Amino acid sequence: MQYYYGEQNILRALDEAQFWKLQETEHAGLVVLITPGLEPDYVQKLKQFGIEFSHMHAETTKYIMSITRSKGMVNRELKMQMLSLVKQCVEQSQSFAEFLTALLENSHAVQTSPQSQEVIRHIVREAQYFVGIDQLILGFGN
Repeated sequence: MQYYYGEQNILRALDEAQFWKLQETEHAGLVVLITPGLEPDYVQKLKQFGIEFSHMHAETTKYIMSITRSKGMVNRELKMQMLSLVKQCVEQSQSFAEFLTALLENSHAVQTSPQSQEVIRHIVREAQYFVGIDQLILGFGN
């Protein structure tokens, strides 16, 4: 992470999003790996989340690289695009946390694996952390 502060809050939020989208990409795959017998519908949904997280990571990286090349000169249109992307990232993380919570409640494979339950709870907390930190940085909420 680049650790932008002060007037560059949108950049800090983008930086957080970039980091967490990479984490969530890994988390989606990890749940499949540690949960023997995970139901195929859940496996497919986790793979889809992984693809979506990877795409968002690439998008945030693209914006960060553009900002770096322009030496931080961000026009209003670009700032609005970045804000929209960060909001999409937050919404995506909220959906992931909701999905994982439902997975804990509904998957027989998860219910019979204490290790999977513990890891999934940890991943949910991390997704919620990202949502909270970016909402705080940008001053927007649910």
